[in-house]
Amino acid sequence: MSFNNRNIFKSAAPQVDTATVNTFATQVYGWMSIGLALTAFVAWFVFKTGLYIKLYPYWWVMAIGTFIISMSMVSMINKLSFTALAGLFLSYTALEGVFFGCLLPGYAAAFGGQIIWAAFATAAIVYGIAILYGVFTKSDLTSLGRILSIGMIGLVAVTLFYVVLSMFMPVTKFTLIISYLGLIIFTGLTAYDANQIKRMSQQVDGYSVASCKLSLVMALKMYINVIMIFWYTLQILSSSNRR
Repeated sequence: MSFNNRNIFKSAAPQVDTATVNTFATQVYGWMSIGLALTAFVAWFVFKTGLYIKLYPYWWVMAIGTFIISMSMVSMINKLSFTALAGLFLSYTALEGVFFGCLLPGYAAAFGGQIIWAAFATAAIVYGIAILYGVFTKSDLTSLGRILSIGMIGLVAVTLFYVVLSMFMPVTKFTLIISYLGLIIFTGLTAYDANQIKRMSQQVDGYSVASCKLSLVMALKMYINVIMIFWYTLQILSSSNRR
């Protein structure tokens, strides 16, 4: 997913104090954490109440819903109010919670609950390392972002090809290849986005409405990164257990 933030701010202050920098970064990672907490709670609720049995056949509706919401947030960031954007963000993370609440019980039944915890721990470590690299590296990751954007398009194309191919023949090993590619791409995107957040923190007024709205969009990007790292890690671990 590609975001263009250049049109959001007409101008940028040449220098921003440390408090402002910390405010913007805190907003981004704070909203991301709220989103992850809401996803976890909704997933737990869906599983605990048994709703996943009734909702599982409609997992594709949730997938389409999250895609529409994310596109709306990005394309209408200048038109929507901060409250509306926040509502969309929370709706997105809640839908993801329903999605995982429907799918994860199947993985737990097939491979044991420990595989989910192993995927979560592994994803957290990978995600954390990628963020630290993006924040502390002195390299310009702009070119990496362009390459990864192209990689994202390729990943989507390969995934669609896999879906069509799987209708006619078993392609289990293909799943593993896609999972490794996805893990590499989203790990790289995490580092790139973390680097972008650091740069934005030095250019925006952390207390302005525009900055708060931008922090929601960046929180969505970081949220998607960690979710996809977890998902592809889970696919890799479950594929290994099938052997």
